[in-house]
Amino acid sequence: MHTIVVGLSIKRAPIEILEQLSVHHSQNALCVQDVKAAAGLSGAVVLSTCNRLEFYGVCENADEGVARVRDFILGQDKVSDAAQARRFGDLLYAHTDGRAVRHLFEVVCGLDSLIVGETEVAGQVSRAYRASCKAGANDKMINVWFQRALSLGKKVRSETRISRYSTSIGRIAVELAVRELGGIADKRVLILGAGEMSELTMKYLVAQDVSVAMVSNRSLEKAQRLAGQYGFGACSLDEMDACLEQADVVFSATAAKGCLVDRARLAAVMARRPARPLLCIDMGLPRDIDPEVRSIPNVSCYDINELRDVANRHQNERLRAAKNAAQLIDEAAADFERWQRSLEYIPTIDALYRQAEQIKAEKLERAMSKLSGLTPSQKNVVQCLATSITHQLMHEPVASLNAMAGSEKSRAYAAMLEELFHLQPEGEPARAEAGAEGKRTGGAE
Repeated sequence: MHTIVVGLSIKRAPIEILEQLSVHHSQNALCVQDVKAAAGLSGAVVLSTCNRLEFYGVCENADEGVARVRDFILGQDKVSDAAQARRFGDLLYAHTDGRAVRHLFEVVCGLDSLIVGETEVAGQVSRAYRASCKAGANDKMINVWFQRALSLGKKVRSETRISRYSTSIGRIAVELAVRELGGIADKRVLILGAGEMSELTMKYLVAQDVSVAMVSNRSLEKAQRLAGQYGFGACSLDEMDACLEQADVVFSATAAKGCLVDRARLAAVMARRPARPLLCIDMGLPRDIDPEVRSIPNVSCYDINELRDVANRHQNERLRAAKNAAQLIDEAAADFERWQRSLEYIPTIDALYRQAEQIKAEKLERAMSKLSGLTPSQKNVVQCLATSITHQLMHEPVASLNAMAGSEKSRAYAAMLEELFHLQPEGEPARAEAGAEGKRTGGAE
């Protein structure tokens, strides 16, 4: 069986196309069932996020599976005509076998994201996998593939700390305030601006348990709308001086063409609040706060250039961590490939176990008929002895096959076992449960 992935991401597809083809979470179960049936897959997962749409599958013929999944994507009602289908088709990518396995691992670990090391995608993959299981669209290989991917994601984030270094200006600004003030949960915050950057900053502030904040904006309505989401206050820019008098920290990210807060203005404000320090963090471009305010006693000010320097250092740290993550992905991909190849001889091991269990049962029955005087406790000892001997005899050949998983010798040795013991392997493993898989092949799942 082969693993495949077909999809498109924001790295090469416009956001409008991703929006057009996206699968709403309420439709995921139906979509994954449909693509599984239409493409003849034994297992499937549909991952649809703001940044990617990917169809993962398991099939007997990789090329045919990829072609049929492509046809499914481009044949949906969301694609209006042949011209659009050709355009969308040019944006699709496909990976098979080892490259498909590695792609999922990279996605979960955040190495395929626009922001290297971001963590949100791991949760999105987990939800997509659970949706597949709930819809009955998963199979054994999908289970092992996705379970290992999710475990790897946790390992990579723990061992490389790739997600430790934020590259979001809003988050860096909040972290800077926390560091400078020793925490901001009890501080009074003023946010200048009500745009996207201010909204993102607000989310990070809420995560730091900030409870007193004001949003000031040229449009009072916009300020009220943003502040109202979190139960904070709002004011117009005309009332900004009064808000500055009360604030401990100011975050600024407006679209103003010139400085909103010049030195003279802030000096007048600080004169009315003697001995109370004020931290200003200017995320605006052009700058909202005149750098000269740094000369005012009790005023500290950081601007976008300093925040970007931090972001660049963090990005470099993430890239270094990404190299370490890539090594862990290499190891995990190699382990998965060995597990895949071990599936070739699992039917042989199943047949060997069945034969051993059958012989054990027959011999036990004969022995017990001749030992009619045994107590229940003594019978149990005999049964345990027979089971122990059987397992010991099975251990060496099974361990040898597991040790050769992925090598050319494994199939040859399996064939020898079949001939020597007159085994008749079935097409599907008789003991395919997750626990048995782990016992026989050393898999973690």
